[in-house]
Amino acid sequence: MASSGKIATRFPNFAVVNQWLIPVTMLIMLASCEPEEALYPAPKQIQGIQTKVLDMGEDRNRDVWVQFSTNNAISTDGSVWDLGFSCLPGRWDIVINNGNDAYVFRGDTGSLSRMFTIPVGGWKYDHPGGNPDSSGVGSWSPDGSSSFGYCYVLDRGMNQPADERYVKFKLGRVENGGYMLSYGNLDDSAPRQVKISRLSGKNYAYFSFLRGDTVHAEPLKQDGWDVVFRKYKTNIIETGTGIPYDYVAVGCLLNPLNTQCVEVPDNTPFESVNKTFAASLIMSGRLDGIGYDWKLFDRLSGKYTVNYKRIFVIRTNRDELFKLRFTDYYNDLGQRGYPKFEFERL
Repeated sequence: MASSGKIATRFPNFAVVNQWLIPVTMLIMLASCEPEEALYPAPKQIQGIQTKVLDMGEDRNRDVWVQFSTNNAISTDGSVWDLGFSCLPGRWDIVINNGNDAYVFRGDTGSLSRMFTIPVGGWKYDHPGGNPDSSGVGSWSPDGSSSFGYCYVLDRGMNQPADERYVKFKLGRVENGGYMLSYGNLDDSAPRQVKISRLSGKNYAYFSFLRGDTVHAEPLKQDGWDVVFRKYKTNIIETGTGIPYDYVAVGCLLNPLNTQCVEVPDNTPFESVNKTFAASLIMSGRLDGIGYDWKLFDRLSGKYTVNYKRIFVIRTNRDELFKLRFTDYYNDLGQRGYPKFEFERL
C-alpha cells in the first residue's frame, strides 16, 4: 500500500494525461491516413476540331476579339473610337478608325487655330497591312519625343452628324510615356488639349473625339487574343470594270504583337495540315493576311458565299500553331455578320 501511495504521489496527473493523450494520438493517426490534398487542375486546352460562330451584328459594328487556345471571344463596339495611339515598345504610330469610313488629311505646320476649311483633296486612310509607314497620319515625329508640328483634319465618316463629322487635331511631343493631343471643331479658335497615356499590356490606347477621352476598345491584354474580326478599309478592284476603289470590308486581322499567318497552298485537304506541314510554310506578320476575301459577294443571289477550301495557319504570340477555315457568314435566320469557322491546334 505504501508503494502505491508513492506512485500516486509521483504521478498525480496520470489519469488526466491519459484523458487528452489518447485522443490526440488517434487524431494524429487518422490525419496520417488521410489522402493528400489534390492540386488544382491545370487549365484544359482545347483538343480536336473546334467550331466557332461570332456575332458581329447585322450592321457589323461589333469588333470580336478571339483567342484560339481558349476558344474565347469578346465583343466591343468598334464604332466608338477615332484615333488609336500605339502602346507597343519603341513605336508611336497612330491609326484612324477605318471601320467608320474615316479619312485623314495632313496639312502644313503652324497654328491649329487657323485651320477652318474642309480640305478638297489629299485624304488618306490606313493600309490594312499594318505597316506604320502606310498609315494615314504617317510619320509625325522624328523620334517619339517631339513632333514635326503638322496640323490634321479627320473625316470621322459620312454616317456622322454634319456638325460632328470633321475634327482638326495636332500632335505634340510625347511626355512621360504619353501623347499630347490638341483638337477641336474646324471653327474652334481655341482647341482643347489632352494627354493620351500609353497603356501597359495593350497594343493601342483608343481615343474618341466625341467623348473627349479614351475608350475601352481593346478589351484584352495584348497577349490574350490572336485575331479580331472588324470593319476596315481596303482598296479592291471592281469586277467587270477593273476600276480600283476604296471599300469598307468586314474581315479578320491579326494581333500586331508577334502574330503571323499564311494561307495554305490550294487543294490541300484540311485534314492534311499538321504541325510538320505548317512548319514548312513561310509566315507573314501582315495584319490582313487572312483578310476579308474568304467570302465573296454573289451579285445574282445578293448573298455572300464562303470558300471553305481556303485554309490558313496562324502562329500566335505564344508560339502556338492553329489551322483555320471558314464555313459560313450567316446565322440560322439568314442574317449576315455571323462568321463561322473551324480551327484546330497543331
